[in-house]
Amino acid sequence: MISVPMEWKERFDLRRFFSGEKAVDGPIRLTHRRVFIVPNRRGFGLALLLAIQFLAAVNYSNNLAFILTFLLAGIAMQSTLYAFRNLAGLSVRRGKAPPVFAGEPARFELHLDNPSGIHRLGLGARLAGSATTIRFDVAPGATATLVLHAETGKRGWLPLPTVTFDTCFPLGLFRAWSPINLRQRALVYPRPAPAGIEPPVIPELSAGTRPSHGEEEDFYGFAGYRPGDPLKRIHWKGVAKGQGVHVKQYAGGETAELALDWQYTPGADIEARLSRLCRWVLDAEAAGTPYSLRLPGIAIPRGLGETHRARCLEALALFGP
Repeated sequence: MISVPMEWKERFDLRRFFSGEKAVDGPIRLTHRRVFIVPNRRGFGLALLLAIQFLAAVNYSNNLAFILTFLLAGIAMQSTLYAFRNLAGLSVRRGKAPPVFAGEPARFELHLDNPSGIHRLGLGARLAGSATTIRFDVAPGATATLVLHAETGKRGWLPLPTVTFDTCFPLGLFRAWSPINLRQRALVYPRPAPAGIEPPVIPELSAGTRPSHGEEEDFYGFAGYRPGDPLKRIHWKGVAKGQGVHVKQYAGGETAELALDWQYTPGADIEARLSRLCRWVLDAEAAGTPYSLRLPGIAIPRGLGETHRARCLEALALFGP
């Protein structure tokens, strides 16, 4: 469990009550140092009611009113212990945070362990800046898995915002809460540009030799069209007859590679170019077309598949200073 010594200055820093302590890798145990409790609106309302009732009991010297006042006050004070105990002792671990595209909500997975024999009821979890609170219970000795969503606006690494766990159990008069900071982050890919612009095709020579004159004209068959194939090789007569889009294949030393190159990518600014390259990567993967990616200072060789896709999208997400 993570327990970092604190200086006196940090202990009395008011920001700790709302933003939590420094981020750590975890797991984090919710101890007395991390759990805070104050009356909520109902609690203050009950306190005002008890004060009025106490003054009335004093004014009229009514013993029953005294008994009722002190009984309700005792029950309210006892509920603070239950509210604190409902959070104290829980352990929070970080889970998965899969990559997403800009504009999609990032998914942060957290595991909440309850090692005690107490049934934790009416718990809540909320990310800083979010208006949504997830409500859940944790059985004795069980683990609750939570998925919290954070908004994404730009590409790059998105750190997990402060997570606040709270409860008003059992009477709803006091709110106990514990803000924590786990060192977790999700990778945000660029927002894919709309489809429409085809990527350039850069021919490369195999075996390092150039085909002799007439080799490329040695026709041997057709293949299904893939994004990036030269338009001059499309079998247009077959298209006109409704036979689908096919590409003529020639025997020769030349092979065509779908090269996604920063230099030849249209776009008004950096983000527009990255969005366009992101779209081309997704289209190439969907079509099963091998492709390479070239960025300033980065060259990813030709490939295909989930690993290659993730490598290219990560390079786009982290491009720049």
